[in-house]
Amino acid sequence: MSLSVEKILLSYLEIDLPRTNEELREELSLFAGGKPRLQGRALFQSEGELETDGNVQLRDSGTIAYEGVEQEVDEELCRRIAAQLAEMGDKLEREMKIKPEVVNGLVDAMLNQTLLEEHLAATVQSLVQTVPPGVEQEMAAVAIAMILTKKAVTNAPSLLQNICRTTTRFVERNYRACLERLARQR
Repeated sequence: MSLSVEKILLSYLEIDLPRTNEELREELSLFAGGKPRLQGRALFQSEGELETDGNVQLRDSGTIAYEGVEQEVDEELCRRIAAQLAEMGDKLEREMKIKPEVVNGLVDAMLNQTLLEEHLAATVQSLVQTVPPGVEQEMAAVAIAMILTKKAVTNAPSLLQNICRTTTRFVERNYRACLERLARQR
């Protein structure tokens, strides 16, 4: 069995998003179903990177496969990890008080099509510096990325798919070991 960062993020959002926002629920459902959202005339997403030869190398949407072999996603494990991250995120939110301008900066960057993983990484790292002592830094970084995603999509539901893809790639690339440790703690 394997983990899917996308499934963990979806489970996190399902736990933590307001149930009354219909547009947000619709966007979450579209993202969960894997249906791309069209922004204007062009598809506003990227699941790969442009290579020097002009081809786009597509990759999986955040599935962590053990021993290099793609395996079936353990959805229950993903939900359990999401619940742990949501619990930690709630504690961090109470203690840290993430400023609205931080979230608005992410939303503005996405609206201007400039939200890159590097921008998200810099924002997460600046917030990790304010985490109370005794909190594991990597776990806090993943929880903060989830908190920022939740807050950003609450402010701008139409950006849910794009923000979630950016967060999924960011967490997959930078915090894979942290999620694997959580998975082994069954």
